[in-house]
Amino acid sequence: MKRPIQIFSFTALIVGVTVVTTLMTSTAQGTKRASLESGDIAYVDVFTLIDLALTVDAMADARAQFNTDSTEQITQLQNQLQSLQAQLSTMQQSDPTAAQVYQNYQLTENRLQNASQQINSDYQRLIANQISQAYDEIYAAANEVGLSEGFSFVFATRSTGELMQTETITGITQEILARPLMTPPTGANLTQLVRVKLGYPEKMVEAVDAETETEATPVDATQEVEETPAEPMSEEE
Repeated sequence: MKRPIQIFSFTALIVGVTVVTTLMTSTAQGTKRASLESGDIAYVDVFTLIDLALTVDAMADARAQFNTDSTEQITQLQNQLQSLQAQLSTMQQSDPTAAQVYQNYQLTENRLQNASQQINSDYQRLIANQISQAYDEIYAAANEVGLSEGFSFVFATRSTGELMQTETITGITQEILARPLMTPPTGANLTQLVRVKLGYPEKMVEAVDAETETEATPVDATQEVEETPAEPMSEEE
């Protein structure tokens, strides 16, 4: 059976769910000054850090368990539907139970479609909650690192001007929104310091890279079930 759901492209979902213009503002130790020097501003690539946060065991295991549970649910409904379909193919309209079997088939088919939609909705909610949790951790850690390093402002921005998604208007717009500030000097990049503080992996693991190659598509839970059968045949047929 095909997997009932596909893993979302993390970066695409991150930008869609959390369009962040600035991450945080921290006042450095000492008195405020009327003007800012170049060293007062740093930045963190929040989007890269969230990608890495989603690869930690706790979050990856939660998604894996969701996939296992939803696959089991869909498989049970598909098996019921196929069983009813096989039963209908041998029945005549004169059979007193034919109408009830056909009604059960339709009800099961509706349950399968509703379950598919609910799984997609729940999975998006799971990913959104994980992103929100990761952002909270990154926000707090970036504030601490920024303060300890003596910066007055820490912005959320991509580290380069290279746009990654350029095939659609939506994609390129999201990429632009991910870079709200002209990139500060390389030395002001606090991304790695925040990553180390939070214990995130240095890079994406291969298994997650493979998952992110496909963008999320709606679940077609009935894809392995043949078309809805016609009502039971009459004896004349």
